[in-house]
Amino acid sequence: MYILETPNHTPQNLALPHAEIERPGRPPLLQIYSPTLPPLRHLQRQLKGKIRKLIVRPSTPFQLRIAQRLLITSDHRVVAKKDRAIPRLKIRAGPAFGSGEHATTHLCLRYLTHFLASSPKPKPTVLDLGCGSGILALAAAKWSANSIGWDLDPTAIQEAQRNARINRLNNKAKFSVTDALRSPLPDADLIVANLYDSLLLHLLPRLERHKKSHTSLIFSGILHGQENSIIRAARRFRWKLQRRGRLGRWHCLQFRA
Repeated sequence: MYILETPNHTPQNLALPHAEIERPGRPPLLQIYSPTLPPLRHLQRQLKGKIRKLIVRPSTPFQLRIAQRLLITSDHRVVAKKDRAIPRLKIRAGPAFGSGEHATTHLCLRYLTHFLASSPKPKPTVLDLGCGSGILALAAAKWSANSIGWDLDPTAIQEAQRNARINRLNNKAKFSVTDALRSPLPDADLIVANLYDSLLLHLLPRLERHKKSHTSLIFSGILHGQENSIIRAARRFRWKLQRRGRLGRWHCLQFRA
């Protein structure tokens, strides 16, 4: 993955994922992301700025507890005896985003497990858009939900399927290479989207049918300073803000019809 950073404004009809980073006392910084260099080289001629490569760190052991609801560990981590009663999900820190250590994933896991713990349905359907390693869909499946995970990156889907096999959740979590902004969205009790703010804004108009069926939404991947634009857009489409949380500079928002 490559990133172009520029102080210039967002060009119209920018198709690539992007985010505007607020910098106190300085102009906002526009970040544009692409898995390949040529699209960013083209934009760099127009916007100037610098291109850099996002480096994926090597796999390291980790452990994350979400209250007493879920324990996330790397697949080779030994769990302490006192934690063995907590449902455990094994996710390696591999090439696909989402081991649970990042603030956006951590927030989503909190909200997701809280939703499932209070759901009146024994097996709700959860749709995870931009599933990455599959951690959110698999966490839902661990809680007996019927899980669907979509991502545009074939590498991410391969990693999600691998994690499903590790956790023996193949029959409860289905993953596919699918574009959430173009393909029809299936019915779901909960839609989770840990994406860029621009993608979340494009996603909202596609959820009218889900609003009528009382679907809940969990949106994350939202930097501090971007959350209000998401909330205002959701209100225009008659989604009510139910919960909001922040971890560091990242926000998570939960909506219901």
